[in-house]
Amino acid sequence: MLPLLLILTVLWTWFVWRHPARAFTWLPVLLPTYMIRSAVGPFPTTALELAVVGLVVGWVVASRKKGMQEAWEAVRSWRVVMALWLCAGAGGVITAWAQGFEVLPALGLFRAYFVEPLLVFVVGCHVVRTVDHRIRLFRSFGIVACALAVWAMVQYATGWGIPHPWGAWPGRRATGPFPFPNALGLFLAPIAAFAVARLIAKPTLQEGESRWKRERVFAGVVFVMALIGTTLAASDGGLVAIAAAAGVALLMRPQTRRYALAAGVMGVAIFLLSGSGGPFYATHHRIRDMLLFQEWSGKVRTVIWKETVTLLQDHPVFGAGLAAYPAAIVPYHTATWMEIFQYPHNIVLNLWSETGVLGLGAFIAIILFWIRMAERQEIVIPVVLAILIHGLVDVPYFKNDLAIAFWLLVLLTTVSERSREDAR
Repeated sequence: MLPLLLILTVLWTWFVWRHPARAFTWLPVLLPTYMIRSAVGPFPTTALELAVVGLVVGWVVASRKKGMQEAWEAVRSWRVVMALWLCAGAGGVITAWAQGFEVLPALGLFRAYFVEPLLVFVVGCHVVRTVDHRIRLFRSFGIVACALAVWAMVQYATGWGIPHPWGAWPGRRATGPFPFPNALGLFLAPIAAFAVARLIAKPTLQEGESRWKRERVFAGVVFVMALIGTTLAASDGGLVAIAAAAGVALLMRPQTRRYALAAGVMGVAIFLLSGSGGPFYATHHRIRDMLLFQEWSGKVRTVIWKETVTLLQDHPVFGAGLAAYPAAIVPYHTATWMEIFQYPHNIVLNLWSETGVLGLGAFIAIILFWIRMAERQEIVIPVVLAILIHGLVDVPYFKNDLAIAFWLLVLLTTVSERSREDAR
């Protein structure tokens, strides 16, 4: 496997060198390739990681010193939050080492969740400068979302490739190429949020009316396919996140606000009235149990959160350290009837346990600065909301593909200093 991956990496690096912007806009399609794993000597790696290395090397060769200086200038506004994020990751490594946990896994996560995504962001701020570049970047997100939705449809219909225990009836859940269903929902929900926000938002002067109509059709298809994929994965968190993003996108545009309010009132009324019987009685109880964490996954999560809070009471400033949570939680794990998970399945507890208070503060700063730097807040806010709402019950960042996708979405929805200068 490794020789083939190295050959493909060389070809990809050559492509980046010859066409930096075009190659970069195809990066979202490569995000699921983190599932293709190998090792270079004693060091594990993935196809996605090699693609990032090829991207950076090809860009450096193509851009040289001048390009790197321009890229550094392009991220001028982001330097403080990027430095905070890197310091938080490095602090997580040091914390894991100081508490006697393994350092190599921590360094691996620091590389995958902190260094590589920021390198991708810096390169993107240099090469993604025009409306066409952004449209191509979104199209790549749309292509991979549609491909994963089709994969999920085939899986759901046939059971092919679904890991145990999610492949059996009743309750079959599609996973796509990922090892568990929620990974599919975590990947698709932010893309669906961006698609629906773009579908609803008004066109800009730079895009033009005719192009905007074509892009709206594409955005509509992407939204429907991502929604189907998330539904077949039975990702409750993903569905709630998509619904919230769609609702906020409708509320933020005056022309659709009254329809959103009417639909919301009607939905609440149906939910309340169906509690005493009727055709929506089963749905009412399903939604109620989900919101009150009374179903199985909700009960499991509440136990995880309680144990994690107890852990953080003993390590309130620095947390457990990167990659240390599964080992650090053992003394606090009293619910022996269930397994220990990799993360506590809540974005606040994830950040706190992995990177301490600094990491939690740095991530909040990134989110606030993202909204502040938004080119169009009616598109950014639904995407941010989808990530945060899904993060209430899952892990929307600490995963190889999601970390890079996060910064690609930041890039897609904000304007760098370089882009502003080119626009002049």
